[in-house]
Amino acid sequence: MDDTVEPSNNHSDHQGVPPEPQTTNDETTTRTCCKCSGFRGNQRARGLATIGAGRGSLLGANIFISTSLLYLASEQAGCTNENNETFDCDAKVYGFQPSSLITNIAAIAGILAAVTNPVIGAIVDYTDHRHSVGLYSCVALILIQAIQVYTVSSTWFPMAILQAVAAFLYQIVITTTYAYFPELSDEVGEKIIKNISPKLTMLQFGTQGLFVVLVIGISMALSADDVLIGQISQGINAVFLVLTFGYGWIVFLPKVKAKSNLSDGQSLWTAGFTQIFHTLTHINNHYKRSIRWFLLAVCFAEAASSAFAVCAISYMNVVLKMNGTETGLVFLTVLIFTVPGAKLSEFVVKKTNYNTCWRLNIVYFSISTVAGVLILHDENDKDLCNIMGAFWGIALGWFYATQNGFFAVLVPQEQAAEMAGIYNFASLILVWLPPLVFTVMIEAGISLNYGVMHLVGYFAIAIFFLSLMPEWDEVLAESHGLRSNCKSAEGHTQGEPNAASLADIERVK
Repeated sequence: MDDTVEPSNNHSDHQGVPPEPQTTNDETTTRTCCKCSGFRGNQRARGLATIGAGRGSLLGANIFISTSLLYLASEQAGCTNENNETFDCDAKVYGFQPSSLITNIAAIAGILAAVTNPVIGAIVDYTDHRHSVGLYSCVALILIQAIQVYTVSSTWFPMAILQAVAAFLYQIVITTTYAYFPELSDEVGEKIIKNISPKLTMLQFGTQGLFVVLVIGISMALSADDVLIGQISQGINAVFLVLTFGYGWIVFLPKVKAKSNLSDGQSLWTAGFTQIFHTLTHINNHYKRSIRWFLLAVCFAEAASSAFAVCAISYMNVVLKMNGTETGLVFLTVLIFTVPGAKLSEFVVKKTNYNTCWRLNIVYFSISTVAGVLILHDENDKDLCNIMGAFWGIALGWFYATQNGFFAVLVPQEQAAEMAGIYNFASLILVWLPPLVFTVMIEAGISLNYGVMHLVGYFAIAIFFLSLMPEWDEVLAESHGLRSNCKSAEGHTQGEPNAASLADIERVK
């Protein structure tokens, strides 16, 4: 039985939001604050927001622990000098060059996520264990963050393995938490979900930015080295995750029943893959000029954009000799400039369409990636790296705002949930490939410059698939039937994202 809130005779201002009982003054104050927060006091929305804040801090902490692991690997390989600075050398540790460490972690986590995503999705849909899987994945993440406080010279390698496990668990957390989004949409209605969705995203990135500022501030005050910065970051993050993940899962997000039943002879190991196969077949048969090309573009564009931060951390550490604080400052700049990037997406879409806008963004992203590598040669270019961070932030903000909006426009409302699952799968299926290729190139003695620039190849393939789409009106005509030039029965003008699609986008991003 679904656990959504049943409406009562005492209706609130928003259909689907439960009526508020008589309370004491303290309870009234708490309820009012919840409404002011923009989540209407809804338990699911507050749970998603709280867990989203934890995810933001986790992403921020990854910057500092990655820099710490890179330094410790270089130290063991003998690639550090008396001033504790890293330098290029041919020495290897555990069979790999130190500069390959972070991309190895990303490749392993990416492969695990891509292979197991259909199974995790099946557990979410076909069992009553969604809440348990999400909760215990978060518990494991918290334990890893706490254990990594003891990341030192003698422990860095097992800590690096734990980092790959943490990246894999993070994908499980995303899948399980955003499975609550359709139920949230049912509770609060389409109009309110449009207001809640961007707040959840802003809260996550805002928390990530504040976390980076806090760690940088502490590290500057203590004149901490990379190892100590990583320890401080993991310690603060572990405590913060206990609060955010704990409140999110235990207090706010409810246990739920299975949404679907397995057919006779079907198992969890096959249900997810079977559903993906059927959905892809349906897309290939009915949306071969629109959604098919879009999803193929997502496979390659998402692979490049996801790998960008991983490759950039390695490049900053090895080539530019940047420490954890300096790297954190660059990524803080990137986070700040994602906001104008998203605004730029909105402007370009109004002047053109989503296909043209995304292709322009990918070209811009490619140019800024190549320009960064060509401009930033050595440690004397550290200040320029912060300037490049602004260009990269615009690229990323523009990229995800356009990609998500593109998906919302293409997907028919009645198929939004099904398409969101395949969109999530397309986003994960190749994320392991660029880090793996980066590692192979570095191990072959190819410069890190070319390792970063090879990401442009995936962007080029994405542009190729987007270019196979016909004119925009024809794209909309295929993806939404024959209503591309008129308003739909629900009152949405074709070309505008519908609320159901927006809700499902939030589930997977």
